[in-house]
Amino acid sequence: MRFVGIDPGASAVHCVVMDEARRIVEGRMLSADSPTELPEVTASVTAIAIDAPAALSTAPHVDDPTVSRKFRTARCCEIALGRQYQLWVPWVTPVAGAAVPGWMQVGFQLYAQLTANGHRPIEVYPHAGFQLLAGSKLPKKTTLGGIQERVTRLEEQGVTAPWMGLWSHDALDATVAALLALQATEGTAVAVGCGHDNSAIWIPQPS
Repeated sequence: MRFVGIDPGASAVHCVVMDEARRIVEGRMLSADSPTELPEVTASVTAIAIDAPAALSTAPHVDDPTVSRKFRTARCCEIALGRQYQLWVPWVTPVAGAAVPGWMQVGFQLYAQLTANGHRPIEVYPHAGFQLLAGSKLPKKTTLGGIQERVTRLEEQGVTAPWMGLWSHDALDATVAALLALQATEGTAVAVGCGHDNSAIWIPQPS
């Protein structure tokens, strides 16, 4: 079995492939404009997880006074993750007609392409995944300490790969996404949402 984690950016897409023994067997950086290698990377995989919203928001909580103004147009999974785990995404997924950041546009395209190819990718938020694996707040992922802590968390989960300490934070985000794809398959990850819009962000199963 193989599991793929994808971290989309506005200009590049980081892909990491993990086997059932949690070994990293492949890693690629694809062009965000034309990720032509995506079918090859995702061929015959068991599960795929993407670090990006799966769809635009339908704003199911727009009239909910218990939600802060920033999040009233958010999807259920973004609100539920914040309420239940105090892990609030720094962005809110736009509604139809609103401006969409470049990295989200790339994410939407990836979901569409993968779904058309017969896959059912799940959505993840690597920051939440790492925080829950650590059980405490981690340093920023762009710092040396933040990278080292994230590598440690992956190694504690049995993830193995050469020279992970030299990887970029984007590659590490893709790696924890691949781990969550594996955990979702084996039943050790859970989907967070409140059901109004069927949105879900997958996280490690709380201990």
